[in-house]
Formats: sequence, C-alpha cells, structure tokens
Amino acid sequence: MTAEARDLAWLAEVTQGVWLGPPSGEAVFRGATTDSRGVTSGMAFVALRGERVDGFNYCGPAAAAGASVVIVPGGRGLPKGVGATPVLAVDDPLTALGRLAEAVRAAFSGRVVAVTGSNGKTTTKELIAAAVSSLGEVLKTPGNYNTDIGLPLTVLGAQGREKVWVLEMAMRARGEISYLTHLARPHVAVVTNVGAAHLGRLGSLAAIGAAKGEIFEGLTPDGVGLIPAGEPLLMPSVQFLPQARRLRFGTQVGGAPGLGVALLDFVPAGAAGSVVRYAVGDEPVLVNLPLAGLHNAVNGGIALLVAAVLGVPPQVAAAGLEQVELPAHRSRPLALADRVVLDDCYNANPSSMSAAVSTAVAGARGTGRAFALIGDMLELGEAEVALHEALGAEAAAAGVVGLAGVGRLGRHVAAGARRAGLAWTFEGDDPAEAARHVAGWTRPGDWILVKGSRGARLERAVAALQTLWADEVIEGGAPDALGKSL
Repeated sequence: MTAEARDLAWLAEVTQGVWLGPPSGEAVFRGATTDSRGVTSGMAFVALRGERVDGFNYCGPAAAAGASVVIVPGGRGLPKGVGATPVLAVDDPLTALGRLAEAVRAAFSGRVVAVTGSNGKTTTKELIAAAVSSLGEVLKTPGNYNTDIGLPLTVLGAQGREKVWVLEMAMRARGEISYLTHLARPHVAVVTNVGAAHLGRLGSLAAIGAAKGEIFEGLTPDGVGLIPAGEPLLMPSVQFLPQARRLRFGTQVGGAPGLGVALLDFVPAGAAGSVVRYAVGDEPVLVNLPLAGLHNAVNGGIALLVAAVLGVPPQVAAAGLEQVELPAHRSRPLALADRVVLDDCYNANPSSMSAAVSTAVAGARGTGRAFALIGDMLELGEAEVALHEALGAEAAAAGVVGLAGVGRLGRHVAAGARRAGLAWTFEGDDPAEAARHVAGWTRPGDWILVKGSRGARLERAVAALQTLWADEVIEGGAPDALGKSL
C-alpha cells in the first residue's frame, strides 16, 4: 500500500524546518520511517536519536534506498552521503513527527477510534477494524506502532481513501497516552481494562487507571468513551462526559441494566474459537468468533459497540468479526496433532495470564487436559517474584495439570505451582527444551498454553511444537462450521 503524497513545502511549513539541501518545486514524499532499513522509494526518513542508535548517521543509507527527504536535528550540519536528497533541519525530529501527524489528522474527514488498556489492545484493535469494515477502507495500527513514534508514522502512512482509523495507544508513564490522544482526536476512545502491566513503573493500579484514562482527554466534542462495567479506577477519567457519551461494556456472561453491550452466552469451540451471544443495546447478535477465551469474547463485544456508535448495524458488524485474523502470537489457537496450542506469547502481565489460563482450561474441558508453558512477565517491580509464584498457584487451582516455567521469573511460576501441589512441573531457560518437555506430557485432546512477555521469546517454544508435530498438523475448523447453535 502506498501512502498519500504530500509536498515538501507543506512538510517544511508544518515542521517549521529549514532546508539545508533544498528540494525541487515538485518534490513530494509518501509516508515516513525512522528506520533506514525500512525506506522505500519516496518516503521521508526521520533521523531520531535513540539510546543505542543515532538516526543522523543513517541518513546516507536512507537516501541511497530512495528517501525523497531526510529530516534531521538542527545544528548538526549536513549528514554524510545524502547526495542531492533534500535535507530539512528541525528543532526536534520527534516533535516534528508529531506535528506532521497532527496536521494529517486535521485534514481527515472520517472517523477515528482510539484503543488502550492493560490487556487486549491489539486484539481489540483488530476486532474493531473488522467490525467497521463495511464503512469502507480502514487504517489500523500495524504491529507495535502504538507509541509517540509509531502512532505518527501510522497516520503518515494513510492512503487518503480510508473512512475509519483505528489507532492503538500504549504507554509506560503518565502523560504518554494524553499526548497520543491529543494527536489522534478520536471520535470513540476505548479502555479495554486496567491491570498490573507496568506496575513497576507506575506503582499502583490507581495510577495505571489514571494513565490509561488519559485517552478520553482528546475526544472530539461529540466523542464517546467506552469503559468496562464495574471498573471504578476509570470513573474519574470519564466524569466529564455526559452519561449518553459514556458507554459501558459487559465483562462477564450475563446481562445488566445500562450496558451498551452485554455478553449473554459463551460456548468454547476448540481451535475454531467460540460461539458468543451478545445484546447490543436491545438487539441480540450471535457471533461465530474465531478466537478462544472469554476475554476475547469481551473484546468482540467492545468491537460491536464501537461499530454501533459509528452507525454499523450489529448483524453487519458481526459478519465482519467472523472474518477477523489476528497477528501471529496473539491468542491464536493452533491445531497440531489433535492437540490445541494456544499461541499467546507476544506479551503478558498478571491479568492477561489469568485470562489465558482460564481459556486453556475451559478449552480442554471435555476433550482433554490443560498444560501451560509460561515465561517471564516483565516490568512488575518489587512484586515480580510474588506475582509469578501466585500465578503458578492460580494455574494449579484452575485445573492446569502440568506447567513449565521458562526464564529467571518463569521459574517462580513453576515453583508456585509445585508448592500448590502440581506434580508435573519443569524449570529451564530454553523455550524449545521446555516445549519438548511439555509435549511429552500431552496426549490428543489436550491444550497447551504458551505465554510470556515479549522478552521471553516464547515463539521459539511454539516453533518447537510445530516442528515436533509437523507431520501431524490438523487444520482447525473454519468459523462457519460452528453453526448458529445458541
């Protein structure tokens, strides 16, 4: 996909930059990147200085790769190797990147949805994009482009034909979501949940809730905020919104008065996902959701509610949800050798771990047993060991029959499970070795959860299981095969 072309005069005006190497009168750029390896012909290269790498030193390679302009910090002169490529000097390239995104957003006439939360941001973003797809083309955050760098790059990558933007927002400190939401100015803002992610940085759940709740600050004058029912930590952040623009979504099975969307029934369907019955307002909707777990059914409800706010009929939105495909390693059930590997190893924190354990146990019920291969959960501060040990005990109590803990902190999960009475445990540092060990415990019908923080590299465990069972791969059923049985 090619980003919309924008002329370099506009670039200089918005960023208040000064040309060191002037452009031709007709020069344009299409999209932007901060990685010289990702430059394609016509892109702008923004030379950011990081902890380990200084983008200024890579302007030459970016120009050689086809960048139509490079943006550099002022006061450092002309970078080496840029040749005839125009060079724009600005006070601060990161600030300039934000100004460019703000200007593109100001010209956008479609609808913007912003999503944050301790768990499920990416899954919910994908579900929302699928639910609103009937409105036209959708721009959605790619990969982990959910920061003060990634979100502006996402916006600058817009093609100009989109009707809806669905933007994911992440944070590690107070004020970061506030900055992003004021750039995006969403019509709908969602907080999926408040959990212990970044507890080590922010210190308390109340502080995390306040940081996530900053997303509502940037709402348009008629904007709508979505929060989970029964979450008091977000109430201070939405108090300024009139009741009609403050919608709640159900997080447990069962209806309740005043919910924008309720989750009425939930039936696991193995590797094919789940069958979920919702009520969007007063309208019942049945969805063959190709995702496992009650937490993903909740995320599906969020998507239905966002779609309804944007004018998409619930039945139309449901059809979109049934076609969703998640990125790799995000709550994906893989059918291998008559077993189900729940590949959820992209990231983890205590609350998302709890949800994933529940999903594996519920999925295995009636067909086999549940096992878990657990890696480190990072950024939990002084409570990290206690939280890992508690997870092990929780997994044992939930019905997991065997657990492998990988890494410095993952070992404490196994130790906690063992102290809780679990007989089958394993501790190690090699994800592939742990995978082979867990595989030896299993038999057809069993579920194996694989989950840890990004740094745990548990995709290696998933790959090891795929290799081990390569000759016995069984494709999971398509969502259509589930039937409308509720």
